Amino acid sequence: MNLIELKDICKVYSLGKGEIKIDGLKDINLTISEGEFVAVMGHSGSGKSTLMNILGCLDRPTSGEYRLDGKPINRMKPNELAEIRNRTIGFVFQSYNLLPSLDSIANVEMPMVYSGLAAAKRRELAKEALSIVGLSNRMKHRPTQLSGGQQQKVAIARAIVEKPRVLLADEPTGNLDTASSKEIMGLLTSLNKSGITMVIVTHEPEVAAFASRVLTFKDGRCISDSDNVEGGGAL
Repeated sequence: MNLIELKDICKVYSLGKGEIKIDGLKDINLTISEGEFVAVMGHSGSGKSTLMNILGCLDRPTSGEYRLDGKPINRMKPNELAEIRNRTIGFVFQSYNLLPSLDSIANVEMPMVYSGLAAAKRRELAKEALSIVGLSNRMKHRPTQLSGGQQQKVAIARAIVEKPRVLLADEPTGNLDTASSKEIMGLLTSLNKSGITMVIVTHEPEVAAFASRVLTFKDGRCISDSDNVEGGGAL
């Protein structure tokens, strides 16, 4: 089953008053099946971040059609897109984006604060998510009391706390050493095996090696779409 469908997607950015236009994406046709683990590679300016912003409903394409679980994302209103982001998509960033004044469990609870869940239920789900990433013993630690790898685990717990169907990770190991990177990629692989569709942006072949499929972007186009039959990583 195709969870993500992109048809003739283009994204054009205008600079200044519109005299100069830059193509962010050009004629992207792409499907991602539910449960796939896809890595997106390419140099800076290749279009991979633009693709992730569109997949994450953070930006709209200039033209073309994007369907997520059969729903026409292009036609949705801002409040509908916000609901999709909250319920269907989880985000993991290179810089973790944790609030330094909050401990781990409060950071993980953040996405649920405006969802209407009772405080006790939010706490229960946050504990469960931290347990999944192996941080049951770090729930009361603030980000400054955690290593980089542990901070990224908190960020992953926050991303999965509402049980999304898709996890989008932008350079999730970019700030980590080799040992921590391997641990984080092992965790993402485990989450993928549990049923979460995984799409990661990376410039590191060792990280892309964990994916079962690798897309390579250049100048706004997808120039390669290849299966990685081995998967499992090379860090």
